[in-house]
Amino acid sequence: MNGELCPHEELAVGWAMHSLEPDEEAVVRDHLPDCPTCQRTVRATQEVLAGIGGAVRQEQPPPRLRARLMEEIEHIPQDVPTPHRARHAAPTPLRPQHRRHTGRILLAAAAALAVLAGGGYLGVRVNQLSSQVTASQSRVDDLNKALGLAADPSTNRAIMRNDSGDEVAIVLSNPDSGAVMPMNLKPNDSGHIYVVWGASTKAPVPLAVFDVRAGSTDPQLLNWGADAHKHTKFAVSLEPGRSAPPNPSDVLAGGQVAPA
Repeated sequence: MNGELCPHEELAVGWAMHSLEPDEEAVVRDHLPDCPTCQRTVRATQEVLAGIGGAVRQEQPPPRLRARLMEEIEHIPQDVPTPHRARHAAPTPLRPQHRRHTGRILLAAAAALAVLAGGGYLGVRVNQLSSQVTASQSRVDDLNKALGLAADPSTNRAIMRNDSGDEVAIVLSNPDSGAVMPMNLKPNDSGHIYVVWGASTKAPVPLAVFDVRAGSTDPQLLNWGADAHKHTKFAVSLEPGRSAPPNPSDVLAGGQVAPA
């Protein structure tokens, strides 16, 4: 604030948080146009409130920050006696009769200052939320592409069946993209990965990996290409680790592209 101080910043915080009485609002309304300091305080408080209100999920402040805020609140005086002022002392703040609301206004100010003091935490949280939104949007985009692939009549479809003849998955393939639709595959843990193999060659070729989430049968987009599309026979295996091995170890199902 370039070293500027204003005795009415508490009221400015209350104005931004819509927590003033009507007569206090009138005071701030008259004062605000001529006070750059309070204008900045209002803008800063509104930005903080907008950041909190725009969060996907409400979060509690860190315990240390909350404890510090509560400690400050406990020390807010409820009744402030009017001290004797020297003849040339600083002027009394606007509308001193409204100091009966000091506790409430200081509470609003303390809350805003606590949020500002925890700005690093808020910034980290905003970044986390932004990453979550980006990841969610990416999943939606992939799902839309996979659904489009499934709806395309030119897409090759290979139904994967286990040794009992049960359908466990469908592999979708075209020259540009591929997808898998898990139907009866068990969810894998973080120590295992499903692998799609090209089985049209003498030796199986690992083509793509994917995870199965509990309760999900949504088609999943695969890292695919023209070489993968050349295969008309496929297999699915569950492998330890998070990458495809050179050869399948536990083949669960296999199938070939249905004739057109």
